[in-house]
Amino acid sequence: MKRSISFVCAALMVPALAVAQPKTADDYYKDGETQYNLGNFLAAVEAFKKGYEAEPDKSKKAAYLFNVAQSYRQAKDCGQSQFFYRRYLALKAEDTIKPLRPEKKAEIETMINDLETCVKQQEALKNRPPDTTNAPDNDVARPDGKPKEVADATPGPGTGEVVDNGSVTATVEGPPTLLSLRAAGGAAKVFAGPEIKVPVQASFALLGGYPLALGSQLTLDLGAGFTFTPVPLQNMGTAKLIGTVANAGATYHVAPKIGLRGDLGVGVLFFTGVSQSRFTAGRMTSGALSMVHVRVGLSADYAITPNIVATLTPFAFSYSPPKAGLDDSIKSITAIDFMVGVGYRM
Repeated sequence: MKRSISFVCAALMVPALAVAQPKTADDYYKDGETQYNLGNFLAAVEAFKKGYEAEPDKSKKAAYLFNVAQSYRQAKDCGQSQFFYRRYLALKAEDTIKPLRPEKKAEIETMINDLETCVKQQEALKNRPPDTTNAPDNDVARPDGKPKEVADATPGPGTGEVVDNGSVTATVEGPPTLLSLRAAGGAAKVFAGPEIKVPVQASFALLGGYPLALGSQLTLDLGAGFTFTPVPLQNMGTAKLIGTVANAGATYHVAPKIGLRGDLGVGVLFFTGVSQSRFTAGRMTSGALSMVHVRVGLSADYAITPNIVATLTPFAFSYSPPKAGLDDSIKSITAIDFMVGVGYRM
């Protein structure tokens, strides 16, 4: 009989003990994510704040501040949203394990600036008279207002980057940057010795790379580049300068949306279609002439969106030493380019 009573008591205590277990940061994150997805943004705020307090890992605390800022923004509380975005950036600035990517930092700084107008409008509205409450027996009819604006379609409290939050995977910092592509076109002046004059020609370039954040303002792209410049021949059609290089590009972000970039590429230049031309002194070649190719470029970037960048290359210089088979007067083939284009980061 005593054993039966003990068993019943133990069975009754199990759920009580389970209820008594304190919530973890992961539990609060799940609660906040659920409330956010249901549109209960102020409830999400409270859950994410409690998650911040309960999170023992300092490197993960910033994620909760970002989610609090997102939730306040969806709740149309611009002042609080702006405050927590700033706290998020301040905490990430101290993160040496997983620093914030420059383009993500620029995106949040732009959002903070955009919220400033909203903050001023809300402050002005709050201070507009009357500023007192109304007694129930002296109620004043208010004009019908427009329906509450539907919250914009921000996908969840986080925006993409996966952070392992214990047993929960939390998305908090935007999609990881996996690839950077940029295409540009413009004009090139080709130099091939004093005896050969080449008019200004159209020129095109394609650069791609894998971006690596080296700090809060500096990004390094490691990848490859391709250039194409047609060269007219006298009464013989058009030859082509085709360059392929291994390319390294470094971008320094001088402002949230503006970056200065330098490129260095080393590879091979193929000069095709020059057989029996003025470039070979009329001699026949068996195919394309290949030469060592070095290209340097300076650019300025403007972020139209977090993923799309407008780019201006006021100066790009390429150099190739002469190849056997070219006219003896050609000591090198060089080109100076001016280009404009667009880049895409994903």
